[in-house]
Amino acid sequence: MKDSKHWLACLDLSNMDEILIGYSAFLTSVVKPKTITFFHTVESGPTALEIVEQFPEIETEEEFLDLIRGELKEKVEGHFDDDSIEIRIVIKQGKPTDQIIDLANSLEPDLILMGKKIGYAGEGVVPRRILKYVSSSILFVPENSRYNLEKVLVPVDFSEQSAKSVQTAKALVNDENVTAQHIYRYRAQFFPYTLSDEEKREVDSKIEKKMQKFINENGISDKVNFVLTLHKKGKVADEVYNQVVKDQVDFIIVSSKSKKLSSIVGHDFTDKMVDYAFGVPLLVQKNKEKHRKFLKSLFGD
Repeated sequence: MKDSKHWLACLDLSNMDEILIGYSAFLTSVVKPKTITFFHTVESGPTALEIVEQFPEIETEEEFLDLIRGELKEKVEGHFDDDSIEIRIVIKQGKPTDQIIDLANSLEPDLILMGKKIGYAGEGVVPRRILKYVSSSILFVPENSRYNLEKVLVPVDFSEQSAKSVQTAKALVNDENVTAQHIYRYRAQFFPYTLSDEEKREVDSKIEKKMQKFINENGISDKVNFVLTLHKKGKVADEVYNQVVKDQVDFIIVSSKSKKLSSIVGHDFTDKMVDYAFGVPLLVQKNKEKHRKFLKSLFGD
């Protein structure tokens, strides 16, 4: 993320815009991109007609788009005064999700920023679909995000991808302010048989050895705080949330889907993380080159 040069921030003319633009501006104090493209889709259909009817003085479609562009420009200029960052405003018409995917695949930004609505009305875009069809990393910014970045939490599965997420966290904050959390559980047994205390200790010991191997192989500083969390029941994301609250975390980084996942971190772990209301920004980090090749293998050029 430290090397991200082009950001794409998705706006929707709701109250969420102020939050997303404000957090984007704050984040440039930590990571400075060369360009930020602020993007809005004018959704065709009844909604667009209702907006037009509110402005009878508007006679053409171009005037309508200029009105929206001017409003977005005013919002952005209220937060950005750094001339070293190129600011672009792009407006298109169509379905928001489709347009975001098309523009992202066209511009290939290093980072996509999206607001995550909890309390505001409106369905917004479908984040999981965008996750699936773009190669860029995506930062989800919730409505109650703080302008603070001191502590970062990284759920890890001891894979190469999660090691890179730990390195990203270390580039954002001091090593001692990074927590790497591995969530595991004891294997399921047929009722009424359960693991003995000795068998549980063996499982715990194996997990600790895997953790140490992960640390050694990836050259992770001993200042990084590693937490091994035994998951017993409920949602896996609850364990992450509990750690967020305990450590007063400001930012979460999760790796994109991998084939080499632990038994507890299933194939839909990333989706579950995106769906969960953590109350802090969540970065889904991807290897852009690998994901671009994967998408091309599925859909061609």
